[in-house]
Amino acid sequence: MVEFGNTPNTPTQLPLSAYAVPTNTKFKRIGLASFLCGISACFSVALIGVILLFLGVQIAGLFGSEASIVFGENGFRQGIGMAVLMSAMNWYFGYFTIPAAAFVLLVSLGRFPRRGITHAAPYYRWGAIWGAVLVGGTTGIASYFIPSEAKAVTAVGAFLTGATIGAIGGLICGAIFRGIVRPAEQVRKIQVDVF
Repeated sequence: MVEFGNTPNTPTQLPLSAYAVPTNTKFKRIGLASFLCGISACFSVALIGVILLFLGVQIAGLFGSEASIVFGENGFRQGIGMAVLMSAMNWYFGYFTIPAAAFVLLVSLGRFPRRGITHAAPYYRWGAIWGAVLVGGTTGIASYFIPSEAKAVTAVGAFLTGATIGAIGGLICGAIFRGIVRPAEQVRKIQVDVF
């Protein structure tokens, strides 16, 4: 006899997040947005690093201390200086950082429109998180290998400073990605076209 009701072989409907809209459409411009966000991530991190490097040298001059390339200290301040310096020189390694940022944004933010996520907060949040992980991770790991007495403290200072710089750059990338893809507009257009 045939039984009606819950059968174990049927696929279950996963609950959507509060900010997701049900959709099954093919979104446009995700690859373009990821590539352009990779370029903007590289340049925004470099620009933030250059601005912080300039401000660090100027502020050190105001207080009468010598501003060397790593702010002249060991430990936490050396980590801050190295993170700012590595961020300022980010565009030298653009052939590594641009594809890495574009790939990470493609597999993270690029999946949001297909999942029906149209609100701005997840794009900004995950852009900032991935920016902090990528920039903070590289600056922290690279600063750990600087010959100094306090390697761990230097790495923590570099990680925190790099994570802050990367989070600001990630916010910029989230805004650019959302501006290019415009997921809410594409979902709205598809829903209107159905009728």
